[in-house]
Amino acid sequence: MKSSRQHLAASAELLPLFEYSKIINSSLDLKFILGTLLLTVMGKMLVSRGIVLVERESGWFEIVSAKGIQQELTGHTIPLARPSRAITQLDKLKTGARPWAAFFKQHDMKLLVPVIVRKKLVGLIALGERLGSRKYSSLDQSLIGSLVDLSGSAIEKAKMIEELQDVNRSLDRKYQELNTLFDLSKEFNVGLDANRVLRLLTFSLLGQIGVNRYAVCLMKNGSIDIASSRLEVQVDLTAALQLCCLLKSPSLVSELYRKKKFKSAALEFDQAGIAAVIPMQVQNETKGLILLGAKLRGGNYTKGDLEFLYSMANLAIISIENARLFREAIEKQRMEDELAIARDIQQGLLPRTLPEIPEFEIQAINIPSKQVGGDYYDVIQRSENEVVIAIGDVSGKGTPASLLMANVQAALRALTPMGLSLPETTARINDLTSKNTSSGRFITFFWGSLDVPTRVFRYVNAGHNFPFLLRANGTLERLEVGGIILGMMPTMVPYEEGSTTLQQGDMLVLFTDGVSEAMSAEGLDYTEERLEKILLQIRTLSAREVIDKITSDLTTYTQGTPQSDDITMLVVKVL
Repeated sequence: MKSSRQHLAASAELLPLFEYSKIINSSLDLKFILGTLLLTVMGKMLVSRGIVLVERESGWFEIVSAKGIQQELTGHTIPLARPSRAITQLDKLKTGARPWAAFFKQHDMKLLVPVIVRKKLVGLIALGERLGSRKYSSLDQSLIGSLVDLSGSAIEKAKMIEELQDVNRSLDRKYQELNTLFDLSKEFNVGLDANRVLRLLTFSLLGQIGVNRYAVCLMKNGSIDIASSRLEVQVDLTAALQLCCLLKSPSLVSELYRKKKFKSAALEFDQAGIAAVIPMQVQNETKGLILLGAKLRGGNYTKGDLEFLYSMANLAIISIENARLFREAIEKQRMEDELAIARDIQQGLLPRTLPEIPEFEIQAINIPSKQVGGDYYDVIQRSENEVVIAIGDVSGKGTPASLLMANVQAALRALTPMGLSLPETTARINDLTSKNTSSGRFITFFWGSLDVPTRVFRYVNAGHNFPFLLRANGTLERLEVGGIILGMMPTMVPYEEGSTTLQQGDMLVLFTDGVSEAMSAEGLDYTEERLEKILLQIRTLSAREVIDKITSDLTTYTQGTPQSDDITMLVVKVL
């Protein structure tokens, strides 16, 4: 009879456990299973307070259900380092050994039960005091352990489903982010406009991430400046921005505090209400930064948020860099077109053929540099017995220099037939040039008139390199008489006229500073002294041979060094 009563009692105990097992194994919802487990244990133990937690990351547990205490705790994550894998009486646990025990004691928890599935700790159950302040006996703990063990299979399945759902959600999010990035990359590259890219980027920050405080900073000439901002900045962020250019990956400002190098930057960002810093990189080189305030929807920036922002930032900076390179290419092409026009203008100023003068040989050469200068020479036969020769060099390079020299050529050709004296004509050219020349532009100019029958050469030197006059007897003279450079100021002091008579075998050599300042590989000028020395050696040669010899010596001297200025020479030889 006694055996029958024990059998009935055991059956009465097993039946609820069997029903409990059926209930929890019919669900795949982890929170439902753990909540049911907590309620069942609390009901069996007559407990009014309890908490169930699930491990989310190593050492971090989320409160998924709480009974008899503040419901606000549900969803919170707390750190629990090395929780016990055995049922533990919290009253007997020293807080010093387990700092997290203070949290449970604060909420009047008495017993901590580990939830172990396949030898892995997946969660914890904390129970408050039993009704009547009864202690948890070993039989009570055994029953609780049995209920947890019965729940193990259901918890494992539910946890796997939950993880799978998390993976699916993550994949869905990644898919959406990739679509967004793909659409943004197409939009960023439309029109190659940096300002348009900045606008699209800020719209994306507002719409995709949900922030209303941000700043986009771009690197320019070695320093980083804010290009677009919705920050109410009360502090100077210059030093912090420059420092954060060393970041190689996105970072929360809270994480920067842990890095000694960035601690000062983190403090400044905190004061400005910045929560995250995203580097904008091209080939691992930081070209900009995105600063973000708190999310409008609340919560911290997740790892996924930072990865998405980093990808978006890099797409944007690549487009901004492409726009910059495109602008530079356009500017380079414009400059090349301008140089081509200037070269055409410059070459158009030079005479196509030189007049043939009885008893005289006149030869000239102009070797333009890649950078267009303003060299000019001219030979004008004013009458059967008079020939005008001229040479000039405008300061500066490019189209402005060529246009200015074109004005001088036009003025010279217009005034030459008028029969004015050389000084008067020079003064008029100077006044005209100074009126039409911006500050800092000037022209060195030498010109003269050769009376063919008498061989008298009258000239004016307006600040030009003194021409060489090599006499047949081996002596050398420099033609210096004249006045100020053209274009510097209106004529205040009249120009002076120099005069000399050329003899048979004499040679007149006019040149620009492209000859004397031609540079060697060591950075040394060719110099007028070297030119003089060579001219004395070759003075008996023809005008053409003299030009060829000087050109050859210049080539040898410069040894392939890029030519920085035009080389112009004009030689008159008396036969």
